[in-house]
Amino acid sequence: MLSVTRSELKYWISYQDSLLLQDEMAKLLSYDSYSENGFYRVKSLYFDSINNIDYMEKLAGTEKRKKIRLRIYDEDADFAKLELKQKEGAYQQKKSLLVTKEVAKKLMAGEYGCLLDYPEEIAARLYELLVLGAYRPAALIEYDRRAFVYKEYSTRITFDKNVRSSELSLDLYEKDISWIYRTNEKVILEVKYNGKLWMPIQKILEKYNLFNVSIGKYANGRPLYEQYMI
Repeated sequence: MLSVTRSELKYWISYQDSLLLQDEMAKLLSYDSYSENGFYRVKSLYFDSINNIDYMEKLAGTEKRKKIRLRIYDEDADFAKLELKQKEGAYQQKKSLLVTKEVAKKLMAGEYGCLLDYPEEIAARLYELLVLGAYRPAALIEYDRRAFVYKEYSTRITFDKNVRSSELSLDLYEKDISWIYRTNEKVILEVKYNGKLWMPIQKILEKYNLFNVSIGKYANGRPLYEQYMI
């Protein structure tokens, strides 16, 4: 199990400014292991309760809220990450459980009992949440990411573009999906760190006149539900 707790700031940034900022970050920070050849694809299946409590709490700006998702980077990979992401104020905690592709497919089908085969505490917690809340797949979200890292303060700077969603096709392993694109020419910049943000990074970010906003890829990725159900 992987557990990470840190501050997380999010910003909208223009595509052109994102290119300039990436150039500056590349001179200062290292790429993460996926980003050395440019942007890479992130694909997540979000689960929500029978009454869409996680979606509703995000819209309401509830101080303490959560998200449950399955994440992959390649449909042919043998493993997926099942993640519980919890937010309280400016702080985020993410706990991840590595599961096999077979288990991921069972979870997609609502067969949550397979989690009881894992010894990790987070597996039992996720089982409890999924079963008691009558959770089921709610939205598929995909985007292209480039990430920079700095080992001090567990710092991670990410640029996410071409965010797209599907509420009709909910198979994490399906390759041919009719996506709805959600961000147009905008890029989502995320700044994550533990404790404090390294001053050289702060000084670079200050040049771009950024404003911290609440951006939720999952909440933004349910236009059909928003249009027809709310």
